[in-house]
Amino acid sequence: MLVVDDDPEMRDNLERMLGGIDCVVRTAADGASALSSATGDGVPDLLILDRMLPDADGVELLGHLRAQGIRAPAIIITAHPSLETAVDALGLQAAHYLAKPFAPDDLLAAAREALGDALDAPQGEESGYLWEALRDKHGFDHVMSRSPEVRRAYAAAARVAGTPAPVLVEGATGTGKDFLARAIHCMSDRAAKHFVPINCGSLPEQLLTSELFGHEKGAFTSATAAKKGMCEVAAGGTLFLDEIGEMSMDNQVKLLRFAQDLSFTRLGGTQSIEVDVRLICATNQDLQAAVREGRFREDLYYRLAVVPLRLPPLCERPEDIEPFARFFLRKHLRRHGRGPREIAPDALELLSAQQWPGNLRQLENAIQRGLLMAHGDTLRPEDLMLEG
Repeated sequence: MLVVDDDPEMRDNLERMLGGIDCVVRTAADGASALSSATGDGVPDLLILDRMLPDADGVELLGHLRAQGIRAPAIIITAHPSLETAVDALGLQAAHYLAKPFAPDDLLAAAREALGDALDAPQGEESGYLWEALRDKHGFDHVMSRSPEVRRAYAAAARVAGTPAPVLVEGATGTGKDFLARAIHCMSDRAAKHFVPINCGSLPEQLLTSELFGHEKGAFTSATAAKKGMCEVAAGGTLFLDEIGEMSMDNQVKLLRFAQDLSFTRLGGTQSIEVDVRLICATNQDLQAAVREGRFREDLYYRLAVVPLRLPPLCERPEDIEPFARFFLRKHLRRHGRGPREIAPDALELLSAQQWPGNLRQLENAIQRGLLMAHGDTLRPEDLMLEG
């Protein structure tokens, strides 16, 4: 293990904390020494990097190490945690992000988890254990994107996650809008509360009204009892409205009233109910065009798009095809318990030649199908059952 911290006492403490793991611990006091040590004899199996170093930022140092081909899992430690730094660290495949002070057991658990997952990962893969863990816990797997536009969207999400500002996520179906919404929720101080998703395109108008705002007994024929709406269920947390562009004009008016002061009246009721909720919306439509065409209210658009974020389609970020293909292979390999652990170079070429109109969702389906059809340890072009 390589421990990098400019405080001699902290370096000694970290070395003692790691005594419970059978390993050799090397230490460095600054970024230059760390780079020299990591790229010399004996490439480390684990990096433990302080956030603030005299000649470097620990996250930037991790970026330099990645550029040098060092793929070891990393733990970033800091006395001044921030959401933006955490996302940057995760984007560079840091396995953990610990805020000082932390207990020895916390460091040991993080080190054992990172080392155990790294040893289980197939040789040559890019820290897939991190993304699997993040997906399971928080839905953060799309931070692994190599696309500058996607990275900018997640960095912007990190900056606004701690605020109550409404967010509008735009992008084609299957680009990961729901994951970005969950990431914002998990990075916020609402993470311990409910994340409540509603698909506005899957419910009839009156049923959507009832789902959002609830109803009183007798509000309509089948309303045999009062029911809370999702706005109430999400109180203290996040309400995620997917396919917001499918909402009727009548419901748009009701949503505008709610978005203005976070209060509403149940269907069939008279009492105004106030809730503290974060509103995140998503759409696969061009809402500005919908506004021009009179299909979407302009005042509602500007109320929801305080922070607009865009996720580009996969055809605009071909650099993401390979890492996501490997990620989806690992995901379904764990789920099915059998199948290939590698993707043949010519299979990757075939994947890269596709346009992927269904985006990441279509790519995941292709990889899952290939895993089920494959024989042996390598996924080959014929297993994918694709044209081209």
